[in-house]
Amino acid sequence: MAGCGTLDQRLTAASSEIGRQAAGVSLPALPPRCREPMPRVTPRAGEKWRAVQGRWQIVADGVDRRTADCAAFYDDVRAGLSTPSPSTPPSR
Repeated sequence: MAGCGTLDQRLTAASSEIGRQAAGVSLPALPPRCREPMPRVTPRAGEKWRAVQGRWQIVADGVDRRTADCAAFYDDVRAGLSTPSPSTPPSR
């Protein structure tokens, strides 16, 4: 019976686990870059519309890259916070 521990030890371990699970999750702050609005592309005097469209495409590509970076950050955080579910019960 030495391997079972005392009742106090088991109660302490159980209450610690209950407290850990009830504590919740503290998420890190989203990088500031993820909150920036998309820059606006305004036509300049005498500028051809093809040039305006080209500038808009460059801005849109940058926003797409930023979105991908922010999604990767979120996915990494979510993966780090997930708790693996045991596939098999522990052996005794």
